[in-house]
Amino acid sequence: MKKKKIFICCTEQSGENICFNILSKLNLNNIDVDGVCGKRSEKFIKKKFYDISDFKSIGLIEIILSLPKYIKMIRHLKRQIFKNNYDLLICIDSPDFNYLLVKSLRKINYSKKILQIVAPSVWAWRENRARKFAKLYDEIFLLFEFEKKYFQYKNFITTFIGHPVFHIKKRNIKKKYKYIAFLPGSRVNEINKLFRYLNKIENYIYKNNINLKIFIPTLPHLYDLISKKTINWKTETIISNDFAKFDTFYDDVFISITCSGTASLEIAKRNIPQIVIYKLNFITELILKLFVKVKYACLLNIISNKMIIPEVVNSNLNNKKLINAFEKLLKNEHLREEQIKNINYFIPLIESNKSPYDISAKRILNII
Repeated sequence: MKKKKIFICCTEQSGENICFNILSKLNLNNIDVDGVCGKRSEKFIKKKFYDISDFKSIGLIEIILSLPKYIKMIRHLKRQIFKNNYDLLICIDSPDFNYLLVKSLRKINYSKKILQIVAPSVWAWRENRARKFAKLYDEIFLLFEFEKKYFQYKNFITTFIGHPVFHIKKRNIKKKYKYIAFLPGSRVNEINKLFRYLNKIENYIYKNNINLKIFIPTLPHLYDLISKKTINWKTETIISNDFAKFDTFYDDVFISITCSGTASLEIAKRNIPQIVIYKLNFITELILKLFVKVKYACLLNIISNKMIIPEVVNSNLNNKKLINAFEKLLKNEHLREEQIKNINYFIPLIESNKSPYDISAKRILNII
């Protein structure tokens, strides 16, 4: 029996987690997988073209400055995909990069099936992307049930798989915890922008004799960068890139300072009170204000249409406002309990009742 061939394109960490877990569910005895992925997934990949660490841009300005590099990558991947004539192309997250790759393939009459896992956030901005995706892709896997209404097009299949937070367990309730978690992002640019504010929080912890250590979960390729940035900290800090130990650490986290994105949803599912932070380029922020239809950064705030998780983001993010928000969360038990209560009300609205990885793997085998 001739082996089937899959090409997978995953350029960021939230997608890498999905990539790893889906590939681990597939029986790959009769399937060869090539593509773009992170360190965890590469054990399933026969030929790897790029690592997620090669994709570092955030915000419109940064992406524009990186365009020549990404165009070169797309041209290379296009040639490889067309030459190897894969049976299925799977794109995970990174909708802008993947859309350009798929568009370039369709232009040269690439006719094999193409699947997108994680829809672009058309409910937040650029709703016309739904129509564009439907023209080029064969199917899309959706993390949220409410997204279906945006992708109702002829000959375009939508499959609701649910959000991966399905697999995350709540931390145990304790009288005493060991850590405050810092989650500074999964891209170098995010870390560089946010660490100046995390430095201030660390200094506050030390000067106020708060009897908690700092825990920073990160990725292998970011470990050295974060180690260098924390070298002068006086608060005991544990930096870990060991995924197998994350749950044990999280079980002892009191509160978290979290970079906006998938990480904030995962922290919420763990029932850890948090503050969400983010910093876009000022010009990018001004441009997005003209087009973005939602007023919050955090998904649970968007769904609930209220600030259930405090956000200190973009031009609103400064040392004084962040310290004030941190102090409130640290000292106000009612505030922490109210946040968790609201989280547990809204989280079930975005989960399916089955593993998204099981649903995805089963559907992929049916497609191929």
